[in-house]
Amino acid sequence: MQQKHSTLVALSAAALVLNGTSARANPPDQKTSFDYRYSNYTEKPIDDAKVVEGSNQRYTIDAHQLKLKAPVATDTELTFSGVVESMSGASPWYVVPNAEGEPVQVMSGATIDESRVEVGVDFRSYNERSESTLSLSHSTENDYASFAFGYAAQWRMHQNRGTLSGGINASKDFIDATDADIYPGRPVEETKNRVGGFLGFSYVMTKNRLAGITLGYSNLEGYLSDAYKLAWVAGDIVQDSRPKNQSLMNAALMLREYFPAASAALHFDLRYFQNDWEITSGTVDVAWYQNLGDGGWQLIPSLRYYSQTAAIFYQPYYLSARSDGFYSSDYRLSEFSATSARVKLSKAWRSVAVNLMYESYSASGDHPAMLSYDLISLGLKANF
Repeated sequence: MQQKHSTLVALSAAALVLNGTSARANPPDQKTSFDYRYSNYTEKPIDDAKVVEGSNQRYTIDAHQLKLKAPVATDTELTFSGVVESMSGASPWYVVPNAEGEPVQVMSGATIDESRVEVGVDFRSYNERSESTLSLSHSTENDYASFAFGYAAQWRMHQNRGTLSGGINASKDFIDATDADIYPGRPVEETKNRVGGFLGFSYVMTKNRLAGITLGYSNLEGYLSDAYKLAWVAGDIVQDSRPKNQSLMNAALMLREYFPAASAALHFDLRYFQNDWEITSGTVDVAWYQNLGDGGWQLIPSLRYYSQTAAIFYQPYYLSARSDGFYSSDYRLSEFSATSARVKLSKAWRSVAVNLMYESYSASGDHPAMLSYDLISLGLKANF
């Protein structure tokens, strides 16, 4: 459930920036717009030598995303969104030592077949000096349901060169794992709560340069373990067990520089993350937005590098019991680094735009189930 949910949500988050329409620095355009995106996410198989049991074939996810924006009045607009995802494949289950003491992966069978449906609505209000957006969403799977709320606002100052932004968000998840009668350790009627907020400031330094900083903080409590993962502890197999609380903070710096002579823009982002499970991470993301002539074509190559430390209680397997009772061999809690290369080609006409994007992601570390995947997506936007 949690791994499936996290994978699906991660894919959604990557693709929900439909055709680059997330920026909201302008007043409502009084137009109705429609966005659609199809994405195919395919995880690469694990090396046979690292799998001791189960299928080495991992998830494949197909996602269909829709967004409809319509004006309500001269200064307000409503946006409805929907996501339908289906996934199939096998998942890393737990890790055991082989005869040489090296960690090898036990996978689930390639029989997982899951789907997720999410609906959301944003109400945006704009005036000359500020704007605000209220968001509500609901996501459901056969073993998971989530309700989320968000409120964000922006205030423009210094002749609109500076923008102060802030927001709060909260969610409540309901977890009811499948096959709990077959696997007694799986959770039934568990919940997870999250509250968070952020504060940011951006400034137009010159007519071609924009810089900004954002700080965020969140707190989670409830069932934070993975219902479908196990851990090998001194020869016994136990349920994945993590602390019931987590506090995390993040910081982000961004720079946008337009080069008129090249008709191109550089986007540079630097992000830092830290939680009280002793995971820290850093991300560097660089993208080049190149206009191709006057025909509405744009090419966007980009690179991202990510690195994180391991959670304090993580181990691929445990030779002895821990005094706190926390166990997880989830590769996402291990120390690893990852690189991602993306390229996006878009074409815009008067009222229609299309784009095609490809991403190749590869992680490296000591865990036998390090993730690599390919993502292809096709987007369409139309204004009426």
